[in-house]
Amino acid sequence: MKIVSLVQLKLFKILLFGALVSCTQGDQQQKKLQFRLLSHTKTSPIKVRIPSILATKKDSKHATAPHPLQGGNVVPMIGPMQSFLTALGEVKSHLAAAAVARGSSFLACYPIDTIKTRIQTRTSNPFGIAGLYGGIGSGLFGQIPYAVLTFGSYEQYKRMLRKRFPKMKPVLAYAIAAVLGDVTGSGWLCPAEVVKQKLQANVFESTGQAVSQIWFQEGVGGFYRGYWNSLMRDVPFRVAQLTTYEVAKNFYLRFKRSQRFHRMSWETRTRQSSVNLELSPVESAVLGGAAGCISTLITQPMDVIRTLMMTNSAAYGNSMVICLKNVLHHNGIRGIYSGLVPRLAYVAPSVAIFFIVYEMTQQKLKQWE
Repeated sequence: MKIVSLVQLKLFKILLFGALVSCTQGDQQQKKLQFRLLSHTKTSPIKVRIPSILATKKDSKHATAPHPLQGGNVVPMIGPMQSFLTALGEVKSHLAAAAVARGSSFLACYPIDTIKTRIQTRTSNPFGIAGLYGGIGSGLFGQIPYAVLTFGSYEQYKRMLRKRFPKMKPVLAYAIAAVLGDVTGSGWLCPAEVVKQKLQANVFESTGQAVSQIWFQEGVGGFYRGYWNSLMRDVPFRVAQLTTYEVAKNFYLRFKRSQRFHRMSWETRTRQSSVNLELSPVESAVLGGAAGCISTLITQPMDVIRTLMMTNSAAYGNSMVICLKNVLHHNGIRGIYSGLVPRLAYVAPSVAIFFIVYEMTQQKLKQWE
């Protein structure tokens, strides 16, 4: 069943707008290609400007296109969808790498995520083997497209910010791009997460039963139960994760390059100066795992509230404020950090695996290009 909500449409518009801006903003010194469309009455021609990204060296400054009634070939107009597809093409390696990486890390660490959910919802026998992969289908259906949307749009937003604001500090660009990227993907993820967590908490026995019951009892809104809680957890998590990883990666590669150059002769340094260094799988794992741990510690309280709201929001009057007060009243600070150890045990290896596969996939794709 395909569910399209207003939230998803708005988020898609954000991605589309970012892609259009990144495609149509060119260097001010680049040539602007123009062509003329002759009217039916043969009056003065109408000049139409098209994106400079499409101009080539052979294009004249004022090339003209004859009117179709005169038998000429018409230069095609560049519509929003074509610009959008062009933007996707620029980050296709990131999209493919994100899909492969998220699928691998999600499958490898899913049982730990199930245990974490059971602990937070106080399910009996949280470490039971039965049902550890409950809801895996819904999870994959949500996580892989979510990763593609989030990381693909993150790279596009990052490029756009660097182009439009060249003096912006890299850390700020990483943070803003991470926020926009996660918001872009969150509309897709939330329905799958609702179904997945209800299956993990043994509320329903199958994905089909969960989808049908949520639909008949709550409608479309039921699939977006806890959406704002998810956003309040995921946006800070993604900002902390990607900013930490990008900064640590850049710092480490500079350090690695300097250490390598110290051991080289002058001639070798000259030859190697243009060679791009890449992270090894072990280095990706260490940096990714560290970024995941920092992000988890920052966002654990919101993860607890999100889980409780998604699995049984009616018990808290559909209010995350009431839910937070309830947890603090009955369990104190320990309550909002319940499930921290299983979540760390899930996030650290999950993020490490993600960045290992992500970096290796990108490196392979670059070699094939």
